[in-house]
Amino acid sequence: MTLTRLVKREVKAFIKNPGFIIGLVLIISVYGLLGNITGRAVESAVREVIESNVGLVLEERTRLVEELVKLLNTTMEGRVRVYESLDEAVSDAGIGVVIPTGFTENATSPNKPIILRGSVKVAVFSLTGAQARTGLLTTISSAVERLLPLAVSATYNVSLQPQKPIFVSGSILFYNKQVSQEEFLSVTVFTSLIPLFVSIILGINTTYASQLVAVEKVEKAFEMILAQPIRRRDIVLAKILGASIASILFGAVYMIGLFIMFLGGISSAASAEQAPPIIMIMTFLGPEMLGMIGLAVVLGLIFSGAIGVMIGSLVSDERIAGGLAAPVMFVFMGVGFVAMYLGLPPNPASAVLAGLTIATLPYMYVVSLMSGETSLIVYSIIISVGTCALLIYAASAIFN
Repeated sequence: MTLTRLVKREVKAFIKNPGFIIGLVLIISVYGLLGNITGRAVESAVREVIESNVGLVLEERTRLVEELVKLLNTTMEGRVRVYESLDEAVSDAGIGVVIPTGFTENATSPNKPIILRGSVKVAVFSLTGAQARTGLLTTISSAVERLLPLAVSATYNVSLQPQKPIFVSGSILFYNKQVSQEEFLSVTVFTSLIPLFVSIILGINTTYASQLVAVEKVEKAFEMILAQPIRRRDIVLAKILGASIASILFGAVYMIGLFIMFLGGISSAASAEQAPPIIMIMTFLGPEMLGMIGLAVVLGLIFSGAIGVMIGSLVSDERIAGGLAAPVMFVFMGVGFVAMYLGLPPNPASAVLAGLTIATLPYMYVVSLMSGETSLIVYSIIISVGTCALLIYAASAIFN
């Protein structure tokens, strides 16, 4: 009975905590909005795949190829177009597949493989869009694999032959840059996950900073610090730096763990002829990407630390501070999820958004690098620095 009363007392304490209630409302509201946004993004990507045309380039025009094209066009509801070159097909239809010379011979010979060439144009650098667009090549190869026995049977008046595996050697056209499918997917996954990882560190830093200030208020050390002849701005900066150091230590261990996990996952998958994805990514993006990640972490720690100081200054104890800081952490993580699913097109609005959220700076760097619009990342960095300065000023004012 005593334990039951104590548990009820603790439950009533956090239910009456306004920070806990505000946190619940904020989490439900923000994640409901994020779910709606990401749901529309996935729906849009799927609809784009379903409704997209397919460009075929016929390097040979035999009766078998003509029959296969007719069956494929019927299966895809008239969305197959024939072009003279792969570049023309990709530019107009968004996806192009080459039926190469020797296709008929390989299709009718039992021991010869069938290899097609394909290319896909990707307009938005997002994980959802990348997977949807690159999946088109797999969809087409599966359709050709399924329809080829029917085409052989109709062309040569023979019994239905067993299916032969169809392989597609694919490439990606991204802002006039031709890259391999493996390179593009590796870079997309890596770039999409970085904002999420950075957001987790920033959310933790907000919690640390708010707790540092709130605990000192409860222990009466807050008034002692304010009584000293020290500028308030220096106190705020010290709080931010203290929380940032703790977050950096946590983040370093966190990143090392993820890096080890990533290397362990790819060690068995990487072949002798193909470079491991992490080497491929660094070769593709350059060492500057690591510097951009570091810049995003530093600016983000200042940004989130200032928010934490403001929360800790406004609340009365560490419980309310924790209740308010926790949903802020989830909001940071939500920003990472949005970047992963939606992507950021290379335009000024995306540059402003990346500058305000800070965690998406590495993502914006890759987008600006790939699109050639390098001025966008410069705008984002300027906005990020201005946002951090404004938050430090606001934290100092509230701290006073």
